Amino acid sequence: MFYHDLLKKELFDYINSEYSKKNIKDVPNKSSFNIEIPTNKKFGDVSTNIAMVFAKKMGLSPRDLALKLSKHMNKENFIEKLEVVGPGFLNIFFKKSFWQDQLKVYFKNVNSFNYKIVKKNICLEFVSANPTGLMHIGHARGAVLGDTIASVLEEVGHKVTKEYYINDAGEQIKKLKKTVKFHLKNKNNKKIKTDDELYPGEYLKEISKKIYDQELSELMFENNIIKLIMNDIKEDLLKIKIEHDSFVSEKECSSKKNIDEILKKLNQKKLTYYGYQEKPKSLNNESWERKKLLLFKSQEHGDETDRALIKSNGELTYFMTDIIYHQKKVDKKFDILLNIWGSDHSGYVKRLQSALEQLNKKANYTFEIKLTSLVNLLNNKRVVKMSKREGNYVTLREVEEEVGPDVLRYMMISRSVDKKIDFDFEIVKSKSKDNPVFYIQYAYARCMSLITIYEKTFDTSLKNIDFKKVNLSNLNLNEEIIMIIKICNFFNVIIKAAKFYEPHRIANYLFDIAKDFHAYWGLGKVDSSKKVIIDQNYNISLSRIVLILSISKIIKKGMNILKIECPENM
Repeated sequence: MFYHDLLKKELFDYINSEYSKKNIKDVPNKSSFNIEIPTNKKFGDVSTNIAMVFAKKMGLSPRDLALKLSKHMNKENFIEKLEVVGPGFLNIFFKKSFWQDQLKVYFKNVNSFNYKIVKKNICLEFVSANPTGLMHIGHARGAVLGDTIASVLEEVGHKVTKEYYINDAGEQIKKLKKTVKFHLKNKNNKKIKTDDELYPGEYLKEISKKIYDQELSELMFENNIIKLIMNDIKEDLLKIKIEHDSFVSEKECSSKKNIDEILKKLNQKKLTYYGYQEKPKSLNNESWERKKLLLFKSQEHGDETDRALIKSNGELTYFMTDIIYHQKKVDKKFDILLNIWGSDHSGYVKRLQSALEQLNKKANYTFEIKLTSLVNLLNNKRVVKMSKREGNYVTLREVEEEVGPDVLRYMMISRSVDKKIDFDFEIVKSKSKDNPVFYIQYAYARCMSLITIYEKTFDTSLKNIDFKKVNLSNLNLNEEIIMIIKICNFFNVIIKAAKFYEPHRIANYLFDIAKDFHAYWGLGKVDSSKKVIIDQNYNISLSRIVLILSISKIIKKGMNILKIECPENM
């Protein structure tokens, strides 16, 4: 049993028995308390807040409960020391022998770990870039984040449908057609001005050259353009190892049948009315007219104003089409609807969530939205100039061609989604620890090199290790114990990454363990007794190579989840 499960059981069994003795009717929740590995070793090998979670119900202070728990824990078996600190944290120090045994448990579970989760059917919508041009670097963050979240969720056992919502209707498509028509007629190579209400850049000029038949109907003309652009978007995504399971058209969603169905439901629930919106604060146009619109009562559900569903000219708003689209997802009986959006959509979240809540009060699903922060492109700490192709933004294609898919993927999920990313070309192209991808990949390659050297030195294979012949008590250096603790925390990191949709936890974990490995390897350069492989000492060499093999398995598995290559030679 892994340390995490072992501790959970020991601690929870005590809480359960005390609840029973005190006739407390509420059933304690096993997942309501945390067991964490502190960053500072002085706070123990692990620390738990269990006393602060359950003390009040038991009529105790958190410190008193923590003291009772410390007396209950079986010190003779696997615990070296227990400390109660602060308001009631319980810090636990294990014996070295406990961690050495835990390494064996890890080995038995690394390829068939039971994450013990309730499996869900999840619809994950991400990217959904407007088909009006090439994707920019901002789209890359949402794209990689969404794809990596899907990978993590699938790793723990969930079923994930990766979906792309194609915004192929509305004002941006009218502007797109207008731009392509401009290029088709522009024989004199006239430049687009900022006040022409056209999309700038060379890309759409190239697209126009692929539209051979200028006599097409408006619909076929529009569909051809969108198809060409979507093909390029899919190609760019594929270069960074991203494929979607489903593509949903806004145009198809917004059929008369679907519109009528949603309007009927909204009206039945008395969620709409005809009224007037105030002039937007950002609009300075004196010609703005106050018009009667069909509005959703979003103010009643936490929004700052009621929102339009249908414009005065009969066209649908984006809000209305999003309601239709997301209602279709609810109707498909997904357990979780998860969207990855840019931070510019922050004001849009509450109104969409409230609309779905009101339409589906009895439906059993969860709707969550993750908002991505900005990406700053730098070169030697200086802001990168705008794209030569597009004139106003740096494309995903340009960045991928510059640094490759592995670096791009890692950097886009290297920080929490709400944190800005500084993407410095000079750093990510360097072969040093400043380049986290190279640093992790090099750690793996160095592990594999050590394994090869070991097998040649002792003329043996590590494919089927017999732990009866491995004396893991040889792993008693502080550096070794620290790495074993981190190895044993690997699956807990994955579980949390899946639970909170935070793949940066895995990325940071891999960098951290790579750092520890490189430092451990370096010990042998200073002190020959601390080399991984000692020619004259088979037993110590075997123990240490098992540790190295464990690290290599972790790095390989973690990088596979992130969809980043792990070469054996560098």
